[in-house]
This record gives sequence, structure tokens and C-alpha cells, in this order.
Amino acid sequence: MAERLVLHVGLMKSGTTFIQGRCNANREKLAQQGILFPGPTWGRHARAVSDLIESKSAKPGSWASLRDEINAHPGTAIVSMEYLGPIGAPRMEQLVGDFPDTEIRVVVTVRDLGRTVPAMWQETVKNRSTWTWADYLDAVQHRGEAGKKFWRQQSAGTIVQRWARVVGADHVTVITVPPPGSPSELLWDRFCQVAGITPTDWTEAPRANESLGAASALLMRRLNEETSDLGLPAYKRKVKALGKHVLVHRKREEDPIGFTVPRWLRKTSDKMTKQIADSGVEVVGDLAELDPVDTKGVDPGTVTAEQELAAAVTALGTVLRDGKPNWAQKAVKKEKARTKA
Repeated sequence: MAERLVLHVGLMKSGTTFIQGRCNANREKLAQQGILFPGPTWGRHARAVSDLIESKSAKPGSWASLRDEINAHPGTAIVSMEYLGPIGAPRMEQLVGDFPDTEIRVVVTVRDLGRTVPAMWQETVKNRSTWTWADYLDAVQHRGEAGKKFWRQQSAGTIVQRWARVVGADHVTVITVPPPGSPSELLWDRFCQVAGITPTDWTEAPRANESLGAASALLMRRLNEETSDLGLPAYKRKVKALGKHVLVHRKREEDPIGFTVPRWLRKTSDKMTKQIADSGVEVVGDLAELDPVDTKGVDPGTVTAEQELAAAVTALGTVLRDGKPNWAQKAVKKEKARTKA
């Protein structure tokens, strides 16, 4: 059985892709330290958790396979998947029950809400939503449809307290995401401290899930409206892949999404931080780092049609120039690998 299981449960947009990519690229180096990061790719974590929570796209048996491998491992194992953050207590108890003789450490990475709100809007746009920036902000403030989804994934205080009730506050650690301008390795160093990873010469993972500029994000929203008739697999291979592999390269040519933190969000953040402090869980970093910060950039509502057109022309030019572009071929191969695994 595993002596220790580190469950990195998110939150979304809190450096999860970075941590997952670093672990994935250094699986062998972690194994040399007696640490299991189940593979062959991080996608296995996603499939297993989807199976655990009975997602519509789940492949039955994926969770049992991951569970059995962890239970057969004699050292520490790490599972990282942000879908675990907001699951309910019954599902948490089921998960914990699958590792009855293993010490469990739940790790919650949390980012300030000032940077999280625009990042989450963009993430929804990259995954087929058509909410405008203004409508999204209004829904987050007043708990509309988009806001309910946002707070389900980002109510850090509620999520931390729920996990603490199930596994005990002494088995939960909150890692705060460092503020802008901090050393690039600081979040990883904090995660290593909690997971028991010894520093070494780490292999860099390919950059993934990079943000888009404001104009490209707005273009993606328009494409989502235009391609609403596409099935999900086709959408991922064509539209989502266009954003991830083509529009992302315009990032330096476009203004980022800017956001000035409103008073209501600061009040909400203060309540959230107090919940974490009152929960009695371990904090690595500083809860003061969760004070919302403004993000530099432009209000998406001020982006001109000409700027969107420039992004669209670049994307169309890439498609026409490449024929069946390399990024599309990669997306097809990835989808086939996912369905076969």
C-alpha cells in the first residue's frame, strides 16, 4: 500500500497545469525518490477522476485502475486533478475509503480572485462558452448561471472546510499562489515542500493552456457562437485547437485582459480568506497573498472590431497556408489516444 497519498485538488487556474506538467515531465526523477506520479501521461488522472465523479465522458474502470496502482506502491503517490476540489462530502468519503491504510494529504492551491476572475472567463471561452465579459462579471457578482459555476470551483473557503471535515484539518494544506513578480519557481518549491519532493535538476515541461490576448479571446467567443452545431469532439479538434495552437502565438501582439478589482469582490475575498484561517488547516505561503490584485490590460468591451479582425485574419492565414495544419493533426492524434487509453 502507499504510505502517503498527496491529493492536489486544485483550484482551477491556480497553477495546476504548471504543477501537473512539471510532475509529468519528471515522472522518472520522482520515481527515483520513491514518489509515484501515475502515467503514462497526466491524462490518466483526468480520466480516473472523471470516472470517480461519474462524468458523462468517463471511461468505466479508470478510477479502479489508478486506485489499485497507488495501493500497490510502497511510497508516496501524487494525484493532481482540479475536478476533485468542489466534489461533495459523500464522494470525498468514497475516495478516502479507497485508501484505508494510507496517510492522505489534501493540497489546495489558491490564487487571488483579482487574477482568477479574468482567467476563468477566458477558460470558459476556450471551452465553448459564449458569455460576454460584462455578462460574466455580472453573473459572478450576482450568482447568475456563470457565477454559480465560478463559485462552485473558486469558493476556496467552502472547499477547504469541506475537505477538512472529511479528512481532518491536520491533513489539509493550502498553498497560496505567489503574487506577480515573485520568483518563477516559488509555487513549485512550495508544492515540493508539502509533497515531500527533494530538489533536483528538473526537466521543463512544454507550456500548456497558455492565455490568449483580449482580441483572440473575443474571437474565440464569436467562433463558439458560429460553431454551436459542431459535436464536442469536432469542436475540440478544430475550434479549441485553433485557439490553443494558433491564436496563442498572437499573445505578444495583443493587449491582455485587464481587470480592476471591485469593492464587492474584495469583500468576498476577505470572507474567503477568513474561512481558510478559521479552518485550522496548514498554510504554505501567506494568506495575505490572496488579497485581490488588479490585472493590467484592457477591458474586453473596449477591443475594436479591427483588432478582432486582425486575429481572425491571422488564424485564417495559418489554416490556408498550412493546408491540413500540424496543430490539427496533433489534436486528432490526441483525441484518438484519449479514447483508446
